[in-house]
Amino acid sequence: MCNFETGPQEAGADNKADEQANERAALEAAINYAIQCARETGILGAGDALEEARLNLSRAVLT
Repeated sequence: MCNFETGPQEAGADNKADEQANERAALEAAINYAIQCARETGILGAGDALEEARLNLSRAVLT
């Protein structure tokens, strides 16, 4: 008989937490990519405007 460190419920919760962390990381990467593209094309200006856009996107998407 094998003894596992985590049961089915704990494993499911851990898997869900990993999925949420991966989803958040993917969204953060998408935001960073959007800001980088905006910086390269000059769409949103530069400096403070881009940082403000990043903060607004992060608030809207990640909260």
